[in-house]
Amino acid sequence: MTGKERRVQVLDPDVLDPDVMVRLIDRLNSYPVGLPDSPEIREFLTLFLTPDEALLASRFPLRDASAEELARAVGWDLEKTEGTLESMASKGTVMDFGLRGHRYWLLTPSVVGFVEFSLMKLHQGMPLQRLAELLENYGNNALYREVFGSGTPIFRALVGTDIPVTSQVVTYADVEKIVREAGWGALQICYCRHKELLLGRPCQKASHEGTCISLGKGADFMIRRGFGRRAEVAEILDLVRKLGKEGLIHVTDNVRDRPSFICNCCGCCCVVLSGVRKLKMPSAIAASPYVLSVDAKLCVGCGLCAKACQIEALEVSDRAVTITPKCLGCGSCIRFCRKGALSLIPRKTAPKVPSGTTTKYVRIAWEKGRLFPLLRAAFRSKMRRWIQKPKAPVRRLES
Repeated sequence: MTGKERRVQVLDPDVLDPDVMVRLIDRLNSYPVGLPDSPEIREFLTLFLTPDEALLASRFPLRDASAEELARAVGWDLEKTEGTLESMASKGTVMDFGLRGHRYWLLTPSVVGFVEFSLMKLHQGMPLQRLAELLENYGNNALYREVFGSGTPIFRALVGTDIPVTSQVVTYADVEKIVREAGWGALQICYCRHKELLLGRPCQKASHEGTCISLGKGADFMIRRGFGRRAEVAEILDLVRKLGKEGLIHVTDNVRDRPSFICNCCGCCCVVLSGVRKLKMPSAIAASPYVLSVDAKLCVGCGLCAKACQIEALEVSDRAVTITPKCLGCGSCIRFCRKGALSLIPRKTAPKVPSGTTTKYVRIAWEKGRLFPLLRAAFRSKMRRWIQKPKAPVRRLES
């Protein structure tokens, strides 16, 4: 069956109710980083989700929920609801976790979530090439404006391993420190490079397999749901060093405490780096607290550093290197300088990094005018957990 034939078939209104599609997109677009409506995303959701999965996703509240709550919301019995949730979890469209003896489900956000998970696993029976085509077009239009449309970046750059730094102003930009504090992680398919491979543009820098790293609770989910395999600190650091020697830029959550992933990004494939390189959007990714410095006495203007830079932040003219404002301060170019003319120095003003994930998304939601619905949902979730919290037994006072 060709992609066109499949597309006509699955878009039949008898298979997926158009009203469900509208409600689903509205629900996904209510996150701080949403999923704007477009013909591409409608076809993507139709191909990626079954009608039951789409219906259940559209009924999710703006918080986590139990299977019992979701069953009531959609009017199904518990067995069908749990079966559909398990199917969705295998695709990464929902995440599950346990708390105080209860199991909760959360509809994954658009980014990182619905979009990336679709190509981070070899989903059987899925038209992966067509999904890649749709996400390519969607990413170049509606999604770019949504992901990079706030003042608070979702991602930030890290300083590579073995890169000399003249001052230890902060340590949250140290990729090795993040890995060691996490203790372990999961290795899985890189969404960006896999998408490019499906589109006939394989990466020349690194494989799409096993080059994306999840940490913490995210790693646990990725392993349980078949997206990745467990890796210990030594293996992860070996991988990071290997990819760093290829000039790749290490990118993580734009948070100080417990980042949930590390991407090893190339300029040719990474959709985040392309926001800096192609679209010149300063909010695409937060820079490290350092910036590159060039020793004019040692630099011979050979251009090797500029050639190695994944975001084209260096310019060479008259046998001299100029650092543009795009520089992320990752230091990836330093290892390519044969004269020792490059180093990292502290920025005059270090970027303000949110303390954690909640703080980051609260800022983004405020900047996009989506904060108050999220606060109401968070309050309801907290109250429900307080009600369900086991009460301490009453002790009788001794006479």
